[in-house]
Amino acid sequence: MRCLVTGATGFIGSHLARWLLRQGQSIAVLIRPGSDMWRIRDVLPATTVIHSDLWRVAEIADQIHAFRPEVIFHLAWQGGNSSKFQNDPAQVFSNVLGSLTLVRLARDAGVQRWIGFGTSAEYGRYDTPVSENQIPTPTTMYGRAKYSTCLLTEKLCEQYGIAFVWIRPFWLYGPYDDPGRMIPYVIAAFLRGEEPALTWGEQQWDYLYIQDAVEAIWLLATGEQTGVFNLGVGQVYLIRTIVECIRDLIDPKLTLGLGRVPYGVRQVMRVQADISKLQKATGWMPRTTLENGLKQTVEWQRMNRYG
Repeated sequence: MRCLVTGATGFIGSHLARWLLRQGQSIAVLIRPGSDMWRIRDVLPATTVIHSDLWRVAEIADQIHAFRPEVIFHLAWQGGNSSKFQNDPAQVFSNVLGSLTLVRLARDAGVQRWIGFGTSAEYGRYDTPVSENQIPTPTTMYGRAKYSTCLLTEKLCEQYGIAFVWIRPFWLYGPYDDPGRMIPYVIAAFLRGEEPALTWGEQQWDYLYIQDAVEAIWLLATGEQTGVFNLGVGQVYLIRTIVECIRDLIDPKLTLGLGRVPYGVRQVMRVQADISKLQKATGWMPRTTLENGLKQTVEWQRMNRYG
């Protein structure tokens, strides 16, 4: 299978690119000029590299056509779901039009399957497990831009005869994660013998280990299923429990640092995916326990002096 992966230098994209190569697939990676290659530098020789910003993707149409992808995994996205960028208007101008243009190029290149990546932020605030049947009410520019892209690319794929899959990841973690995210930040602090600065940790979030995530993505890419799918573990963990587990894996004598930071005005206290649709469509089940996933992440971070 010939696969084009956009956003391959990111956390999810880098793991997906490695997975596809291990499965013997031919892959091209679309990389924004100036991107840090640290996550995938060692596998680049096994890929076809195409350089372009998403918003200028029409300029590299000939390179996409020359590669002849059968499947596109579209993860590229300027900005993200951080307090710095989540309400930045660039979420729209840098991402939505480029994504739509990429669908048109996919049609012209003969792509058969489109795997787009959204976010749990498309749903907005729900205190109960969120299913794909619930009406999204995103509260941020990031969530709205992603949801708009979902609706528009779905319609284009329908008109172009391309099988459409849209994946909404919840919280993923593991090696190569962004150092500013909660789990790698806490691990780095404890590895230095420091006390992290955290809230009271009463939030309940759905955390899925990255290797389990890419297995689910692979099943959606190689099956006949279409539509929108949540990607999570299907249960929630207290942030306090996660922090305690990390601390105990590193040094049980360290203090947790809970309560040093107040909750934000818009603090999300519970995020949980209903993954029954994904399970029914693919037979997939998460295999990595929280403790084992955190252990592997801690060991990777310790070995790589990361964060």
